[in-house]
Amino acid sequence: MGRNDHLQVVLGNSVSPPSEKHNLLVAFRFGSAATNQTHPAIVDTCLEAVEHDNLYECWWIAEPVTYRTHGRMRIAECANYAVIIQDNAEQATDDLVSLTRQAYVDLMLAIQSTDHHRMAKVWNYLGGINEGDGDQERYRRFSVGRAAAFSEFGISDDEAPTGTGVGTSRERGLTIIALASKHPLVRAENPRQLSAFRYPRQYGPSSPKFARGGSVSNDNHDLYLLSGTAAIVGHKSVHPYDVNSQVDETFRNLAALSESVSVLDKNSVLRVYLRNPADITIVASKLESELGLGSDRVAFLHGNICRRELMIEIDGVRVK
Repeated sequence: MGRNDHLQVVLGNSVSPPSEKHNLLVAFRFGSAATNQTHPAIVDTCLEAVEHDNLYECWWIAEPVTYRTHGRMRIAECANYAVIIQDNAEQATDDLVSLTRQAYVDLMLAIQSTDHHRMAKVWNYLGGINEGDGDQERYRRFSVGRAAAFSEFGISDDEAPTGTGVGTSRERGLTIIALASKHPLVRAENPRQLSAFRYPRQYGPSSPKFARGGSVSNDNHDLYLLSGTAAIVGHKSVHPYDVNSQVDETFRNLAALSESVSVLDKNSVLRVYLRNPADITIVASKLESELGLGSDRVAFLHGNICRRELMIEIDGVRVK
């Protein structure tokens, strides 16, 4: 089995292994249609797949995977990785700062219960992400809670994992999916962008705690990870509400980052988060012409971006 086959990230309408040797590490479900797909490693993201009833991004690995729970969390663990799945219900009266802080404390305790103590990537899917004004905006409140938990565990900004934070279709709730490894994450930053953890105070009391990209290597493969990337230059949003120009700027940011982490090519698997699902025609055409990426490599998802003026965000993965 070649290096490209040991870990496979596959998009499809069902959860079907590529071979008898592969086991499911995690499957991200996008969509709300009724389904009979059940597995402890399937996570419902509460994001709708544009032009699909249901879509799955499945991570298959050619090594044994064990499944267990740790409190409210589900854990899938193999020789090279652990995935922790956490879904946090939320009432309108809940304090999001406290909820997020506790969610991350629980997450890091769960990671410590595995053989994989290094966070490589965290996907955060938050209901009502843009609700509230100023420092009361839900994304800013989430960032305060995450920063508090990182501080409690002594995680410095330079140790932050790659990350994505996107708004879902539900009004409340926080779903967190973390990928951890025993192997170190080699972090990368984008020279066109200020590191998110160094954003100035105007973006909230606590800066977002994530690296722009990174890679994890083991004897079987190299895993390259892109954080959520949008039309931000320096720390400022550019081309507000203009999806055409934002797509081009996002590509420039991805290209600059890929020079450091070798991610963006025709073998990548991308998630494209669209504030307006009707923009799929514009974005799909640009992805095809720029990267040669077809529908088997791109999940177009209806999701709200962390800044209201941003119309699109892209994250991705590549196995080499």
